[in-house]
Amino acid sequence: MESKPGAHRLVIGCFAFFSLLSQHTLAQKGKRELDSLSRTMYVEQFKSYFFVWPVLKQRNTSFFFKNGNTKLSYAPNVNYHLGAGFFVFGLGVQIVFPLSPSSQSEKIYGHSSAVDIQANVLGKNWGVDLFTQNYRGYYLEDNNKPLGKDIPRIQRPDITTWNNGVNGIYFFNKRRYSMRSTYNYYERQLRSAGSFIISGNFNIFSMRADSLLFSSSYQPVLGYAANVNKMDYTTVSVAPGYAYTFVIRKSYFIGMAAAVGPAFNWLRYSSSNEVWKSIAGINSYLDLRLSTGYNSEHFFIGIAYSIQTRDILYEGILFSSSNGSFKFATGYRFKEVGILKRRAYDIFRPKSSL
Repeated sequence: MESKPGAHRLVIGCFAFFSLLSQHTLAQKGKRELDSLSRTMYVEQFKSYFFVWPVLKQRNTSFFFKNGNTKLSYAPNVNYHLGAGFFVFGLGVQIVFPLSPSSQSEKIYGHSSAVDIQANVLGKNWGVDLFTQNYRGYYLEDNNKPLGKDIPRIQRPDITTWNNGVNGIYFFNKRRYSMRSTYNYYERQLRSAGSFIISGNFNIFSMRADSLLFSSSYQPVLGYAANVNKMDYTTVSVAPGYAYTFVIRKSYFIGMAAAVGPAFNWLRYSSSNEVWKSIAGINSYLDLRLSTGYNSEHFFIGIAYSIQTRDILYEGILFSSSNGSFKFATGYRFKEVGILKRRAYDIFRPKSSL
């Protein structure tokens, strides 16, 4: 029987297609194996351990207004948070609670209340921070009028801020570099290595006060129109940068990551007797992370500092808000036994019918 015209071409085409597909699959498999082999030379994973650690953090949401040599800074009197971290069932969780300042501190800086919640998720070459912060009660510092440490500041118990957002970071060199080894100790960096990074941020900062933020004596310098009691500030930014970890004798490390880039800002503001005004602009965004410590097979101890800042110009002055933290953590890894060997994602795996 005579075959239809072009049938042999179809067979040859299908054969070529499946050949290319299989080669691509093998190539991808080979690449994954190469990535895994290369990563084991630079990064140690603790797949058969669970670990716990206490955490002490210094965190706050602050902001300032600046024009020339005059800078007015506002900060809450909630500095320290205490809690614990856990890495179990393949998931890392960290919970911290604000510590109340001493009565002497409240006399000088005033009383502040805080709700500060943060969730952190880290992959092999990416990380995401989700946060929501609500602070009430701020004090004022004037850089031109420095006060002694025991002199009460101007206190503003009426100022309330909300700071909500997400920070994301992507590391290109997942074969050699591990962010998890220097910032939450889920892994250990065995050799010095670095990576280009991309940092992104989406942030909504809101402020409300019962009266204008600064007194009439500052208005000639900072501007009458800049004196507000309501503000909503939205930022979207993408910043390129670089990260590197120096490793000494496999256990001691110094890590850094820095990214600087443009930020797209939308600002709405109003004074007590005026309608809302709004502006949009492009300014700068900074994401800086530093860490150092000791990370061995079982024991780890380290400190880490991170800060994200957002700036915008309005009414001739610079307004800047920042979200920073200083963290101390130490912990111990234990061998998993029994149910601790299970993983959270096992719950979502389809069960075999056999």
